Amino acid sequence: MKNIAPKSAITRQAYQFIVFGGAGFAFGAFLVTVAQVLVRLPLAAPGSSNEATLQLIASIATPVGLVVGLLGLVALVRGLTFRRDNQLAQRVGDVLASNLDESYTFIRNINKVRFYVDAVLVGPPGVLVFRVVERQGTLLHEGDRWLRPASEGGWLPAGFNATRECVADMKAIKEYLAARGVVVESVFGVVVLTKRANITEKNPKLPSATLETVMERLRVGYMAKPRIEPTVAAAIVTHLRN
Repeated sequence: MKNIAPKSAITRQAYQFIVFGGAGFAFGAFLVTVAQVLVRLPLAAPGSSNEATLQLIASIATPVGLVVGLLGLVALVRGLTFRRDNQLAQRVGDVLASNLDESYTFIRNINKVRFYVDAVLVGPPGVLVFRVVERQGTLLHEGDRWLRPASEGGWLPAGFNATRECVADMKAIKEYLAARGVVVESVFGVVVLTKRANITEKNPKLPSATLETVMERLRVGYMAKPRIEPTVAAAIVTHLRN
């Protein structure tokens, strides 16, 4: 199996910092610009109540814009200085590499303008999208929800939405490939937990696994039969790695 990462690869957390940081910086700059326009242009008669209102808005927008812009800049810089590879996805790739032949390609850290995906496996069975999370303990995977045991009995939200995120990633991958002329219906998803976990599934929307069980889940699901031609797989790899 080929285990690769795009040249521009970053981690999911870095991608989020860059997106939100860039948006925050742009919004802050917008507020400051609006405040300057309100102050410098004669938009209301001198001494009128409208002028006082505009001055008040400008006096609020300027400091708020500066603070938001500064926070956005800090987040943007932090995102650009994160480590470049997703170590969790790398661990999954190491497990798969010892079990899959060269007809499979594992691509880590797929970061595009509109989405980020932890990893994708491309092979004869189709495209398998991975959402890799560092979680442990006893968990219930019900539908698209992840739950943990409550101290008084029953279940409580586990604090992460890996299945919903993976479904969104699957949709993004299909749309991205279709926009480039590669229409693929065989797109699957799996959630992988990298720490020791005891997972109980109840009508899960997607399969889930740990590092110890991921190959077993792939063999009975994703790898059940070949679904795409080698030329299609090669085209998918080319688009996702560039």
